[in-house]
Amino acid sequence: MPFSPPLRKELSENPVKMCHDISRLSHAKIREANIDGIMSQHGARLVLASLAANDGSTQRAIVEATHLRPPTVSVLLRRMESEGMVELRENPKDRRELCAYLTDYGKEIDSKAVEKIKESDAIALEGLSESERETLMALLARVRENLIASLSQKDCRREREEKE
Repeated sequence: MPFSPPLRKELSENPVKMCHDISRLSHAKIREANIDGIMSQHGARLVLASLAANDGSTQRAIVEATHLRPPTVSVLLRRMESEGMVELRENPKDRRELCAYLTDYGKEIDSKAVEKIKESDAIALEGLSESERETLMALLARVRENLIASLSQKDCRREREEKE
């Protein structure tokens, strides 16, 4: 049965809602890979991608890169460690911190995830010209930057309030 989001007139022409719908469909496509364990969770896939880009990151760096909450990242890292994808080691610069490193198994899982994402992207972008793809990417980048900027402003306000 084809995906049909709930119809709500007040949200029918909302581009961000459309992005959410596309995201859900993309995640559904990736779940077709029958991923088990912690990697069935979207947050774990974000952490894995963050470590693939910056292996040896601290929990704080992963939180900043993924916009997940610190307790969420902590739990995900521990589960990923127990499933053999990540190795946690003391930070040589600050022994109070742990750094996360992908194991060979974690790198293999990441490689499979990247292939699945590429397949999903190819399906999603089928029929779009190169020019249309570039325009779409430029517009989505601006939307993402607006949302990131609003999160940063909220974080700055929260930090100021905590200091007062």
